Formats: sequence, C-alpha cells, structure tokens
Amino acid sequence: MSKQWKLIGSCAAFGLLIAVFFFIFVGILGIVDGTLYTAMLVLCPPSLLAIPFSEAMRDKSGFYVICLLIGFLNSGLYALIGAAIAGQLWKSD
Repeated sequence: MSKQWKLIGSCAAFGLLIAVFFFIFVGILGIVDGTLYTAMLVLCPPSLLAIPFSEAMRDKSGFYVICLLIGFLNSGLYALIGAAIAGQLWKSD
C-alpha cells in the first residue's frame, strides 16, 4: 500500500471516529451542550443533514440510520481532504 492510500485511509477513519464520538455523546449519553454542537458543526459538517431529518431521528432506528449516513459522509469528506493533502505532498512526475 502506498503512502498516499495510507494517508487517505487514515483520514477517512479519523472522520468516521469523529462522527461516532459526537453521536455517542449526543445519542447515547444524552449530553446536550452548545459547545458540543458547535464543535460538531466544525469537525463534522455533514451533521447539518440531521436538521431536515429531525422527525425521522425521534425513533431510535431512524436515529441510528441517519447517524450512520452522516458518519459515512464525514468519512468521505475527510478522505477527500486526505487525498488533497496527499496530492500536494507526493506529486507525481
């Protein structure tokens, strides 16, 4: 596996971990804090998708499906950022 793919994969995993971290705090532990929501919007921009799906998130199964979708989108966003960084660090000849 090349350095580029390792960087992209690690960035994608980091993005997924960030989304999981926030949804553990919000969904399972029930911690509601303005600072936490601000950090979530900065570090996990796809979490804005929770606004139109707020009715579906009232049910636990709907909540987990939307959280899974947001986690995968955040992982993809971080993978794109990792790909941009890898493209700048290791330019092909």
